[in-house]
Amino acid sequence: MRKTFAITGLALLVAGCSGGSPSAPVANAPQATRSASAAMDVDPRRAALANILTCRDRAFLARSREEQRAALVSIEGVACDTASPGAPNRCAILPSLKVGGADIAWFVIGSPTEDLTPIVLPAPPEALRNAMPAGSGALSPGTDAGDTTVECAMRDGALDKGAISGTVLRGGDKDSAMRVCAFELAQGMPMCIQTAPGQRAFKIDVQRGDYLVLAIPADQHDTRVGYTECDAPFVGESGDAGRNKAARDDDAVCSHELKVVTVRAGETTSGVDPADLRALEEAGDWPQPPPAE
Repeated sequence: MRKTFAITGLALLVAGCSGGSPSAPVANAPQATRSASAAMDVDPRRAALANILTCRDRAFLARSREEQRAALVSIEGVACDTASPGAPNRCAILPSLKVGGADIAWFVIGSPTEDLTPIVLPAPPEALRNAMPAGSGALSPGTDAGDTTVECAMRDGALDKGAISGTVLRGGDKDSAMRVCAFELAQGMPMCIQTAPGQRAFKIDVQRGDYLVLAIPADQHDTRVGYTECDAPFVGESGDAGRNKAARDDDAVCSHELKVVTVRAGETTSGVDPADLRALEEAGDWPQPPPAE
């Protein structure tokens, strides 16, 4: 069972790629004078490198790490760390390469996972956004160090949105609305929707990824209904008093940890039915949604 506190832990997406502070150059590039910068910027191999770093060259990203490294170090001014086979390519480039509104002096190309390839660049998302063709890649929020992870799509549709659907199972006011929130694990960002009064079924459109799901009843703002392994349904219309014996017995053995819901590109993950009703103070280790607008 994955822990709820994975929301913050999983935010360290590129720790395995960088091997240290991502803000420092990762290799000693050959010396080059700034007077040569203009000539190097029109070098077709540097232009090809800019295409790689902005997700335009899927064929290159699909090659082995060793093949990639051999091609990268053939570009004048690029040096890459020597690493074991299959390790991410960590490279420096001097003089820096202009990509969008950023000067890129180093980069890390990770290994493809689930049709995406991560590339770490030392620039904020807003400096890179206009350099990427629509649908070719997604930008993570920038880190405190000013770095951004670019997720390059390795196939058409790899970045399509998916959805989470289910029904909130609880007693209480049958005419109450539900606020349902899905918290993305890597960044902890919530996506919330409000159902119509009396509607318990919901569907939330989200990006592909892993999520934690909970609901807030409109008639009980101080409670949470989580999607956990403690999903014993409630009977009757009186909240805790209406729980059946199986639900009460389950309290002694279940951990009330929110289940991880995986959403794939272009697909709906259904059957996500929050039923674990807890008081706000009991749900202190669950993520808290932003104030309702």
